[in-house]
Amino acid sequence: MDARNWSRHLVEKEVRCVLADAPGAGFLYDLSGGGCMVELAEMREALGRPLTVELYEQETVRGTVVWQAGACVGVSFDAPIHDAVVRHVGFVPPEIPFAEQHPRDRFGRALPPLDAGEKRWPLD
Repeated sequence: MDARNWSRHLVEKEVRCVLADAPGAGFLYDLSGGGCMVELAEMREALGRPLTVELYEQETVRGTVVWQAGACVGVSFDAPIHDAVVRHVGFVPPEIPFAEQHPRDRFGRALPPLDAGEKRWPLD
């Protein structure tokens, strides 16, 4: 299956998952109808193993880990999921107007403005 055949949606969500009968936690980063990327809470060998991901209360999806880079794994689903499920779980932008949003790091901390440091040369 070619991953480019599916529209990917950004996701930032903690999920429960089961890797080869061992339950654990993970963090879902992207999702498409044919697969997803999950960062496993515990580093373990996952390549080629079955993985079940709980997308939300009533929706779990099963697949196989097709690649692994550290704790991050790529999962190819056994059967495609409906695009409505992908959109439902996918990234929803905040309701704050863009002009009022502050850039944040991965941990949610606000970043300082670009001109917050000392100026090293005259701009004139």
